[in-house]
Amino acid sequence: KKMSLNLLKRELDRDLEEFEAKKQKKAERKEGKKIKNKKKGGGVGEKKNRFEFNDKDYSKEDDHTAECLKYLGVLDQKLEEVNTDKILQHNRKQKRQDKYTFDTSDVKKKEEASIFTDEDFAVVSKLHFVNSKKAVIVEDE
Repeated sequence: KKMSLNLLKRELDRDLEEFEAKKQKKAERKEGKKIKNKKKGGGVGEKKNRFEFNDKDYSKEDDHTAECLKYLGVLDQKLEEVNTDKILQHNRKQKRQDKYTFDTSDVKKKEEASIFTDEDFAVVSKLHFVNSKKAVIVEDE
């Protein structure tokens, strides 16, 4: 029993020494931080009052009407001949509000004119069907 009590006491002393060493290191780090903060102008113990109340009285607002009218007059003089039709047309086009009308006659003309003949269509249809006779393709020279 004496041996085990001695071992326990030795382990307890070793753990206490380690704990004291860690505590000492932590205190040294805090001191270092205090010194750094003092160099920067703030301290650990100091509290900065960062929050400020807004004391502005919003019931009294400045009247900027005269200035705004003056600036609008200057803009009106610079932009006498502005055609807003193009702007409105572009805006409607972007929002797809314009009804696009196009001639269907142009589409029909394009559909009627084909670069292939009826013989070409017959050859292609024979090539792609399994039970039909195979067509021989002869290239034109």
